[in-house]
Amino acid sequence: MNILSTNGLLDFSLLEEITKKPPLFSKDDGNFWQDPYISEHLLNAHLDDESDQGSRKYQDILQSVLWLSKYLNLPEDSKLLDLGCGPGLYSENFYGQGFDVTGIDISQNSIDYASEQAAEFQYRIHYICQNYLEINYQQEFDVITLIYGDLCVLSHNDRNLLLRKVQKALKPGGFLIFDVFTKHYFDRKESDQSWYISTKDGFWREEEHLLLQSHFKYKKDKVRLDRYHQILKDGSIRTHNIWQHYFSLNRTITMMEENGFQIKNYWSNLQGESYKETSPWIGMIAQKN
Repeated sequence: MNILSTNGLLDFSLLEEITKKPPLFSKDDGNFWQDPYISEHLLNAHLDDESDQGSRKYQDILQSVLWLSKYLNLPEDSKLLDLGCGPGLYSENFYGQGFDVTGIDISQNSIDYASEQAAEFQYRIHYICQNYLEINYQQEFDVITLIYGDLCVLSHNDRNLLLRKVQKALKPGGFLIFDVFTKHYFDRKESDQSWYISTKDGFWREEEHLLLQSHFKYKKDKVRLDRYHQILKDGSIRTHNIWQHYFSLNRTITMMEENGFQIKNYWSNLQGESYKETSPWIGMIAQKN
């Protein structure tokens, strides 16, 4: 899309159009995880231990892995598939607890970093750059992890597709470890819009651009959209949508049962903290029926 007309004038109707709330799960201009420039910034966010914008902080990751490994108490070399593994922060720690680990992520930058770390420290972890919606394993893994809200960013159809694929990929009695947002994750985040000029080397683009940030709520569907329009000097626009679905405990349990799992246990996080109704997260272990 371009907001400049053929005679070089600003098209206010198009400018107004991009400020409107889009239909649920509208497509954007491509997966930003595969954009070389943006994915480099996302990798840096994963590795920044001063914030939890990309991944949880290292000590939280370590405590989760130690607690989950002890809770499951599986034999050494049990096979674990880490979906959305990013730069391998969880994969490396599960490997350190004796699991035979495979990590999958759609970002080539993240997979390259994880592979380099594995080679340097001689971790026998198999990393694959792939869209995890395309996995096609059959009863291969004892454990599959999907951590830090990955289930929440998928459309309803994609989420059910992934859960069916996960169910097939697990051995009989295998476990899915995951976490989801609750409505309390968004308690202080209202719908709004804001503009700012991003100078060179911004998060979304290398060149200077105008950024429109929009945040919409779809209360009936329990979904929030964070939408980012980058408007360049030539009037061209690139859009990225980040969909975030939130769940109640009952809806999470129902979703898992409908996709062939039974709930083993649940908490307010993946470190074993007792579940509270006001928690922003639900951490859960589900077992393949």
